[in-house]
Amino acid sequence: MTTIPKQKLWARLAALGAAALLIMADQLIKAAMPQDSRVLIPRVLGLRHTLNYGISFSLFGESAAIMTVISIVTGLALLAGIAAILMGKLRGRILPGAVMILAGGMGNLIDRLLHGYVVDYFEFLFVRFAIFNFADVLITCGAAWLVIWVLISEARSCAKAKPKAGKA
Repeated sequence: MTTIPKQKLWARLAALGAAALLIMADQLIKAAMPQDSRVLIPRVLGLRHTLNYGISFSLFGESAAIMTVISIVTGLALLAGIAAILMGKLRGRILPGAVMILAGGMGNLIDRLLHGYVVDYFEFLFVRFAIFNFADVLITCGAAWLVIWVLISEARSCAKAKPKAGKA
């Protein structure tokens, strides 16, 4: 049995601690959300308290069976993410993106398990778009982080593999 060096274990635990803080922030924001609509930035961003019984864009909200399956799969995926972080499979530059996705997914799953719905509140005022929450922002930013990381990594790999001009 191999042992994990303390500094590596602390880095993994710190990543999970950061996820926990983001989850708490999400839950606190949702708990403090006013029931009425408010404008945060005129013609740009407002607050409108809504209950989302489905997933993204309120899909499948009318089907309890589908939502149960989605919640179970989401929970298993989040547990796998936690395990991957603890085992050191998700580390380095990929870790911040994974932490954001983990925290956002967990924040919304907590809502779904406790209430049967997710509280959404951010509303773009300049375009007709889905109302969303802080957890959704975390998931989106985490996914964008991972996409950018993959693109940069692939570009670097291609640059290293490409022979230099004039060399055979």
